[in-house]
Amino acid sequence: MSRTLIRTYAGEYHTRPDYVLRVSNRRILTDTQADMFVTAFYGVLDPLTGTLTYCNAGHNPPYLLRIDPSAGAVAQPLHRTGMALGVARDALWEQAVIHMEPGSLLVLYTDGITEAHNAQATLFGEERLLQAVQTAAATRVGQGFAAQDIQEALLAAVREFAGDTPQFDDITLMVVARDLAAGQ
Repeated sequence: MSRTLIRTYAGEYHTRPDYVLRVSNRRILTDTQADMFVTAFYGVLDPLTGTLTYCNAGHNPPYLLRIDPSAGAVAQPLHRTGMALGVARDALWEQAVIHMEPGSLLVLYTDGITEAHNAQATLFGEERLLQAVQTAAATRVGQGFAAQDIQEALLAAVREFAGDTPQFDDITLMVVARDLAAGQ
């Protein structure tokens, strides 16, 4: 239901992630009786300018990685701009704006990535997530990025870390790469 509401309102208010989350939240609270909530990250990217306008409703912070050939990848978390949906009727979300430079990456993930664990019950965590992305990106500095390559490298790192330990949570991952050569 949450996804349907966000998609519906996004079509009407495509430049206002804050408003989309506000009206979706009100509708969720009107139509549900359970004490449940949903985290969400909703962003609108202009591929020509690299401008990303977003709201983070209590979700794990996505990372914007700026690739510097001399310093490697510098990670910037996109912190929460409001609480999860379905918690409070009058909740508000702040809208944030960042710029994705050509050659930068945006990594969005669910807690199934960071909470994947190995046989010793050690969590994969955000540090390993960033290290896996930075390692994969380092091999491509100056060549541009294929988002799918970075995504596959991160998923492989999670699988290798977990080994034979059964997966206990869903894993969702999306990587957006702004092309270095084309500026898109």
